[in-house]
Amino acid sequence: MAPAMAIGYAIGRIGCFLVGDDYGRPTDSWVGIAFPKGVPPTNAANLRRFGVDVAPGIPDAQVLRVHPTQLYETGISLVIFLILWRLRRHPRLRGALFPVWLAAAGAERFFVEIFRAKDDRFLGAFTIAQLISIGMIVVGLTVARRISRPSTADA
Repeated sequence: MAPAMAIGYAIGRIGCFLVGDDYGRPTDSWVGIAFPKGVPPTNAANLRRFGVDVAPGIPDAQVLRVHPTQLYETGISLVIFLILWRLRRHPRLRGALFPVWLAAAGAERFFVEIFRAKDDRFLGAFTIAQLISIGMIVVGLTVARRISRPSTADA
């Protein structure tokens, strides 16, 4: 199930990219993409509504280039898929792929949230998604570690 979760998430994020949803903060980087017809468009007014610091001199209607966080998530999720696919036949990891995916998906989302245009900062600079991601990482690593250890009954 874990590899399917990773590839499914990657495909879902391509859908977000195609409609111009869930994008990142403005950037002048070569990776920046404008979504003039996004849902919502990447204009200065919408970015300000998300709590993004946009220079006051930029008119509300101006469309800005943003980090394509949907593609970042797609790429990282594809890497996670490839790792899980490779690990799926490892005998010691039987049953541990889901918690490994949980930890990896949590780390991926924590990282991508750094670039996201969001207004849900919860604890200082951290978003709600980053706090949930920390929980995913902790639970995933804890369960994976317990599953991979030989039990005392096996000894």
